[in-house]
Amino acid sequence: MQRSAATCDPMNITAVFESWHIGDGNYPPLRKGQAVNLSFELEPSKIEEASLDIPESFESLENAEYRFCGTVVRVYEELMILQACDFLFYLASSEKHQYREGRRYCGIGTLLLDHYSWVECLADYDNPPNLFYNLEVKRILRVNVPEKFITRHEKGKSFPTRLVPSDYSISDVGELDTMAGQSFDEEFYIIEFDDSGLEGSIIPRTFIS
Repeated sequence: MQRSAATCDPMNITAVFESWHIGDGNYPPLRKGQAVNLSFELEPSKIEEASLDIPESFESLENAEYRFCGTVVRVYEELMILQACDFLFYLASSEKHQYREGRRYCGIGTLLLDHYSWVECLADYDNPPNLFYNLEVKRILRVNVPEKFITRHEKGKSFPTRLVPSDYSISDVGELDTMAGQSFDEEFYIIEFDDSGLEGSIIPRTFIS
């Protein structure tokens, strides 16, 4: 969602799709032009309470990184719902009492596809707001995890499921028309979405399991 700090016009969203979603059966491989229905999580690298005098905003920085300022509309046991302009998403937190409904919080973070905490557990939440959006896949970027982040050993390997933009270079990034047929191993994906022309469309939720 590329918004400036001064405006809140929907709705171009860029989010990280981690490869493990495919192995776990959460989502199908996406393709350009595909209509999807998704909810989103934001993982903050920095967040702090702010005055209600500061306007809500959701500003794209780079490759699914956002600067945000939003109002808490629900607090649940392990997550809270934040509204930044007309965009709602959740933040996972084990510190339930750190956040209060009606308070405003600002920070910087990474926007991710809902890893299942919302869509799969929706029935567990009292009076849940609607976090689902009808969108079209406009661009797919595959980001290869650089070798320096991969630890290889006799029994296998380990590597991060995603990186921040400063950890990889343009040579690690390639554009795809479809995620089908990819290795879903030492890479993650950055997906650009747009809601143009989808007003009123009925699109099944893209989450599988």
